Amino acid sequence: MKNIAYAFRVLLKNKFYAFLNIFGLALGLAVSIIILLYVQSDLTFDKSHEKWDQVYRLESKFFIPPKNDEFALTSMALAETMQMEYPEIQHFTRVMNAGQVLFRIEDSNFYVDDMYFADSAMFKMFTHKFIQGDPETALVEPRSLVLTESTAKRLFGNKNPMNELVKTDANTFTVKGIIEDLPDNVHLRFNGLFSFATVTSGQPPMNAQQRMSQLWNVGTYSYVMLPKNYNVNSIYERFPELFDQYMAPIRQFAPSLREASFEPRLVPLNEVHFNSKVQYDLATGNKAYTQAFIAIGLFVLILASINYMNLATARATKRSKEVGIKKVLGSTKSKLVAQFLSESILITTCSLILAIGLVYLVLYGTNVNDMLGKNLSLNWLDNPLLLFGSIGITALLGVLSGLYPAFYLSAISVITAMKGSVKSGPGSMFLRKVLVAFQFFVSIGVVISTLLMSNQISFMRNKDLGFNKDNVIIIPTRDTLVSRRLDVIQNELRENPNIIDVTTSTGLSASNANAVGNRLIGGGRQVMMVEEADTLMKTDTYNVMFIGENFVKAMEMEIIAGRDFDETIPTDVSAGVLVNEAMVEYLGWPDAESAIGKKVQNASAQATPSRVIGVVKDFNAFSLHVKVEPTIILRYEIFGTITQVNPSVVVHAKAGTLKATLSYLEEKYDELDPSHPFEYGLLDTQAENLYKSDMRQNKLTASLSYICILISCLGLLGLSSFTTATRIKEIGVRKVLGATVPQLVYLIFKDIMLLVIIGFVIAAPVSYYLIEDWLQVFQYTIDLSTVIIGAAAIAGILALLIAFLTVSFHSLKAAQQNPVKALRYE
Repeated sequence: MKNIAYAFRVLLKNKFYAFLNIFGLALGLAVSIIILLYVQSDLTFDKSHEKWDQVYRLESKFFIPPKNDEFALTSMALAETMQMEYPEIQHFTRVMNAGQVLFRIEDSNFYVDDMYFADSAMFKMFTHKFIQGDPETALVEPRSLVLTESTAKRLFGNKNPMNELVKTDANTFTVKGIIEDLPDNVHLRFNGLFSFATVTSGQPPMNAQQRMSQLWNVGTYSYVMLPKNYNVNSIYERFPELFDQYMAPIRQFAPSLREASFEPRLVPLNEVHFNSKVQYDLATGNKAYTQAFIAIGLFVLILASINYMNLATARATKRSKEVGIKKVLGSTKSKLVAQFLSESILITTCSLILAIGLVYLVLYGTNVNDMLGKNLSLNWLDNPLLLFGSIGITALLGVLSGLYPAFYLSAISVITAMKGSVKSGPGSMFLRKVLVAFQFFVSIGVVISTLLMSNQISFMRNKDLGFNKDNVIIIPTRDTLVSRRLDVIQNELRENPNIIDVTTSTGLSASNANAVGNRLIGGGRQVMMVEEADTLMKTDTYNVMFIGENFVKAMEMEIIAGRDFDETIPTDVSAGVLVNEAMVEYLGWPDAESAIGKKVQNASAQATPSRVIGVVKDFNAFSLHVKVEPTIILRYEIFGTITQVNPSVVVHAKAGTLKATLSYLEEKYDELDPSHPFEYGLLDTQAENLYKSDMRQNKLTASLSYICILISCLGLLGLSSFTTATRIKEIGVRKVLGATVPQLVYLIFKDIMLLVIIGFVIAAPVSYYLIEDWLQVFQYTIDLSTVIIGAAAIAGILALLIAFLTVSFHSLKAAQQNPVKALRYE
């Protein structure tokens, strides 16, 4: 206790250094705690489910020569068929996207996103705490509904929702269960589940022909539960037998699939979050981002620790006389070591307390959780890693940073100590310079990386996508009577002076909350046959879009060969096809003009061929993470399966009239469809959402760059104060001999400037290679070799300016004081 009391007195005596030490280290610890919570959330994805180590997601891998396609989706029949053949599959559940659903409750209407259909085994495989209802029976009966707590509250208020009826456009459902809201680190997020029995109710069991056909189509997410420590290779080894029995016979009916094959992929539930290589996946994480956050968190903590150790060792050398007096009075080496370690641990403990306060302020007083897309909280008792990790790191820093002054000063002789300050040796000074240079290396590197990431995100947001995304309003059509009058409705809307054009499409949605993959303006993979340059038909999976009248013109796409669909030519609508430039290149056609007239047809033998009538300039139907794919554009009217899907109305408004146009559309829509509340989506907003995780990382990196700079400045401030104090007599002598104030400032600053330059020289190429690796996830990127020059120049100048201003705070004060005082120093 005496050591602790004495340590408090030392801190109060040197308030400036105590503040720099405690606040700088607290910043580092606070950032580290937040990043620890973030990374812990990412690395424990789906582990809140008790049987996570037994659950696997089924994925599809098709080989249709010459290409492999992998999908997160599977056939609706796959999991059921596999359970028939493999009794070790204990349970399976299929999860099918229901899209945005309109709920009608008494006189109120509510649109709810993230709704899915799921089998009754859902709650045997996934752990969701029921507030009301029975997990065993909640999804057994057709037209059953389970809601999350917050969704139930939104729909029913304080009323008990159990067994209440909820109407949708297609059915009436009964609420059979209420579960707690889902944690943020589960990949399958929903606001409610409909029973999958609703989809299959009333349908007879599939015969062999239907099952075979169904197994070659994908449309649901499928999960299976296997025994603990089960070797999935056992299923892989036996699957060829299942394929030969249930899937291969289709080859005699579809010659185009003669060489095709299929195999499932069983992905452990805890690996799904980082499984971003398959198509049509739910929102997934990026392991590279998580690793980057870990690295940044470590760097910030290292910067804060360097500051602390630099200041602690620098100040310790000024306390040599104190050590000498204590030794004269009988203090032993062990007591001196205990004293210095007590001071160090006290400082780190104070820093931890302040850090916890900062974390509480950030998590509960700012929107950082929204920025991170998380719901981070400080649950000390429920999170042993957080509790013991924070205490352990703090104790470790306290001991490590106290070792040097404790053992070095306690070992010096009484005579040397009583002479006054112990001069730092060349080895100590060199180490201190290396640590300061490392600080600038990290700070400059983070700033350069932030600037380059901002450039890439700006590039993505402003790149010409090959179509217009600005001021485009998407209005879903939910009433069949309205969808049958779309021609008349479009003509009426075009009369509004604020509207440039109107079109329709089945591939655009008002909300992309349930969107899968990187899709922006529609399209889905489909097996098609297309005529190659040598007139042979090439069977492959292509991106297929279904559009309505005037889509190309309204979306400001460019026809580079042939023509657009012509409504006055009946065969255009019934048998016309548009393709993009990527298709021309992929099929080996000599040029865009040679594509006109080529045959395109569905993969089934009975399909009627269509003909290419035009080639569209390449456009990014998906995000810039993926390359433009060969795309076939068809009119949705000619497909019987598509006509059951009501198309969305797509309105291109004039710039600056968006608010007025929306008011007009809402009023108009109330007349056209009074039974449905008006809803809309903005295409540019949906485009932004495609890069949400990239922008999130950029914001986080930018925030951390500010913190790195601040921590470095705190360290420089303390070191410059110490350096100036140790050279105060030299400054006085130089001033008497005629040195000017700028010369004296430069004298102190030049060493720091050299360290900044060294840090910059190392940071620039390291940042280049790190960002070059980061850019690999994008197909379309900035010219890094050009942009790096500007980013590096800005970061370097900024570092020099900040270092100069920080050092000048003390050096100017010393240079301007009366030299008589300086010469009387000590």
